[in-house]
Amino acid sequence: MILNFRKAKSLVAKHGSPLLAVSKSKLKHNFQSLQKQLPRCKIYYAVKANPHKGVLNVLKELGANFDVASFKEIETLVDLGVDATRMLYANPVKPWGDIVRAYNVGVDGFVFDNDEELKKLARHAPESDVILRIAAHNDAAYYKLSTKFGCDPVQAMRLLNKAKKLGLNPVGVCFHIGSQCSKADAFNEALENAMRVFREAKKDGIKLECVDIGGGFPVAYGNGHNGGCEPKTFLQQTAKVLDEYVPPAVNIFCEPGRYIIGDACDLVTRVIGKSKRKGIIWYYLDDGYYQDYADVHASKWHFDFFSGRRGKKIRSVLAGPTCDSYDVMAKSIWLPELEVGDIVISPNTGAYASAIASNFNGFSPAEVVFVD
Repeated sequence: MILNFRKAKSLVAKHGSPLLAVSKSKLKHNFQSLQKQLPRCKIYYAVKANPHKGVLNVLKELGANFDVASFKEIETLVDLGVDATRMLYANPVKPWGDIVRAYNVGVDGFVFDNDEELKKLARHAPESDVILRIAAHNDAAYYKLSTKFGCDPVQAMRLLNKAKKLGLNPVGVCFHIGSQCSKADAFNEALENAMRVFREAKKDGIKLECVDIGGGFPVAYGNGHNGGCEPKTFLQQTAKVLDEYVPPAVNIFCEPGRYIIGDACDLVTRVIGKSKRKGIIWYYLDDGYYQDYADVHASKWHFDFFSGRRGKKIRSVLAGPTCDSYDVMAKSIWLPELEVGDIVISPNTGAYASAIASNFNGFSPAEVVFVD
């Protein structure tokens, strides 16, 4: 956790709850650690992980580039003074109107994986740099991301040649091995396929310059979702794999989101209700599944919950504030007995928490506060 309970109580007294507490120093540490451990990689922060302007501004000042998935994300960055050439429009399928707007503000790099996307890019972003996404299958990732995007590698040359014929500038290949990956050797097959495309492209007179390895770098969550692989070890192994497969002349991009922001935040909530149902104590918090704990059901993610109370731990249920019975975050968790008003902290909640929160039932997501 980045907070102790004394600091959490002070923040709640000042701002109310729920709160998403962000540590700028931890955010900076994570970014600089990634730079140090993957020195060959040009870092594009995945804005979708946490698009808060304060987070983006810290990373802008650190010199980060940005992986964007919509024009709204591009617009946010432009408003912060980020040059559009520091952005890669990495969503393989984009509304044509967003392509137009991105092109007009100066975005010059676009990802694609199919024929229809090439037609849109050729028409609305002529002569732009394009990167082909290929599928990368990986059973060692918590989130499998090639079920929706990425062409079959056997289609790569046809698509790259078509991009060139349409007046676009094919500059590289990208893939994503999946989010919260536990084994760095998952890059092996994907890089082997990518480098094969490089060699075939050279034969066809297409000079590819970069390979984008996506993200997937794990966060050391306390509930075992890192698959037993510590982040530092994972990155050390990744660096070795990159040196083994990727020639020195090829530029390497990466698109981390969770690794940079995940453990830089704590979610601070309060108990707003308490009851006993079938002999088990239920606690109702002021944040829930429809707000900042949305990943609980969306991906079967299990967050940690800590209380400042001491004493014998009893089996408990934690539910959110809405009137929907689906709004339950933990159906069997062991905690000391809590009282209404007590603070509960969930660490490692920086990624894909507030980013996908809603205002269902009129309950607002947590207010973001910076603690250093």
